[in-house]
Amino acid sequence: DGAVEAAADAVAPLGGEGVEVNQAIVEDPALVNADPQGAGWFFRLKLEDIKAMDGLLDEVAYKKFTE
Repeated sequence: DGAVEAAADAVAPLGGEGVEVNQAIVEDPALVNADPQGAGWFFRLKLEDIKAMDGLLDEVAYKKFTE
C-alpha cells in the first residue's frame, strides 16, 4: 500500500511511564502540525515525580526564552 511506518524513542523533559498513545496521529500525522495543542498530542505520561514539573517553563516563559 506504499505506507511507511517508523518508530523512534520519545524524549521528554520528565521521567515516567507512557500510559497512552494518540491513535489519531497514527491515522492522520498532519494533526501534529494542524493542532499541536489540541488533537495533535503524542502520548500521555504518568510522571515519576510531579514536583519535577516545577522546573519547566510555561508557554509564555518559553516564548520569551526563544525570542
